[in-house]
Amino acid sequence: MDYIEYCKAHKILLAVFPPHSTHTLQPLDVVCFKPLSSSYSDALTTHLFNTQGLLAVQKGDFFQLFWRAWERSFTPQLILKSFAATGISPINAEVILKRFSKGDDDESEAQPCALLESDWHQIERLVRSTVRDTATEESKSLSRTLHQLQVQNAVLQHENKGLRDTLTTKKQRKATGKPLPLQREESYHSGATF
Repeated sequence: MDYIEYCKAHKILLAVFPPHSTHTLQPLDVVCFKPLSSSYSDALTTHLFNTQGLLAVQKGDFFQLFWRAWERSFTPQLILKSFAATGISPINAEVILKRFSKGDDDESEAQPCALLESDWHQIERLVRSTVRDTATEESKSLSRTLHQLQVQNAVLQHENKGLRDTLTTKKQRKATGKPLPLQREESYHSGATF
């Protein structure tokens, strides 16, 4: 509570992110950490190159290498870009919503019904307009059942797409291996075998 009061007294706006969303909403995660990682890898490679690999990296070397990478990657321009990329400053919700909206490829897939899985509000309106008395227990049960079926359908479609992507990736990774010729040929007399 003291922290919130301090922020309020000093006119600091607090942003509370929903759980499990920092990979999308946190400016550091979205923009800054990748250049930092690349800069640190470059600094480490340069260090190993300069020492010709004869000198191992020790704890005392870490901060020196990390600080060089930090100064190269955490520039004011990149920090401002990170806040713009997450829609925090200037405030722009469309930046994040575009990441989760369906692309043209998803809309071309055949749907089992006329409404998409995200249109459960339209299904609810359809039930209300079709059923005469929406206060009855039967109409409430129908509405709950349709909503439950809609959610199950969305989950199954998501799982199905994930499994298809996994199978595609697995097929692409599958490489045909060739057995090593470990059996000596009859013409082999001596020497190294590669």
